[in-house]
This record gives sequence, C-alpha cells and structure tokens, in this order.
Amino acid sequence: MATRFIDNENKTISDSLTGLMWQESYAYFETGSNISWYDAQEYIEKLNQHMLGGYSDWRLPGRLEIQSLYEIALPFKSRGKTFILHINPIFEFSYGSCFWTSKTRFSAALGFEFDVGDMHWYPKASQTGTVRAVRNDWTPQQMIEPGWTNEAFRA
Repeated sequence: MATRFIDNENKTISDSLTGLMWQESYAYFETGSNISWYDAQEYIEKLNQHMLGGYSDWRLPGRLEIQSLYEIALPFKSRGKTFILHINPIFEFSYGSCFWTSKTRFSAALGFEFDVGDMHWYPKASQTGTVRAVRNDWTPQQMIEPGWTNEAFRA
C-alpha cells in the first residue's frame, strides 16, 4: 500500500490521495495562541510572501479539504497517557484543535474541530481557531475508490 502523506522536506506535506499540499506546521504551533479568521487571512498572506515550500498560492482549506485530514482513531502516547490524535502524526499537532476554513456566511466562518470531528460557525473576529494552509485544487471524487461506485450501483 502506498504512503498517503509524503514529507517534502520543505515544511510541506503532500497528500497522494487528494493531490493537495499542506503546511506541515500550523498557526497555533507557531504563535502559541488561537487567532481570528481575519488574522488567519494575514497569516496566509505571510506564508505566501515568504513562499513556504517555494510556493505563493497558499490558502485556507475548504470544508471537505480539512475534513479529509481527519483520522477517526489514531492513538499516541504523551506523558505516560494514551490519547486519540485525529490527524496523521506526520503533521505538527499540539494544541488548538479548531481550524478555520474558507467557508463564510455573513460575519461567521466555519471551523473544523479535530478533537471531536465537528464543524461549527464562529464569529470571524473571535479568537477561536488556527490555520493549516493548503494549496492545489482537488475534487472529493478523488477520495472514492474507482471500483466502489460500480459495486454500489450493482447491488
């Protein structure tokens, strides 16, 4: 079985399943605090100015894009306790489980929570989320096994 996530050794991770490229780190890990959706826009701008991984087209992920990173049950040990990490350990992850998405509605933005796998609307100005930037385009159909659709419709 092929490895899904590939460390590009330039602070980026490529997802061979979706074709997306992700920032290895994330805003909370780098800043030590959650940020607003507006601050997330500035954070993305800085990544693009500094050309993270040699690219200047980083953006906030869409709803389905960020959900594609969610792992139902990946255990990890820390300080003698076993926890469930809901993201592949190839990515930096410490605290700050709510990640901003590009999806907005009036003065709210959608945040995805890796601790429980839920999505919630938060005021854009609230210091609620963090950012893991993404680049490239994809379609959700890329995640469906080609043979699955044929089998499902034959039944």
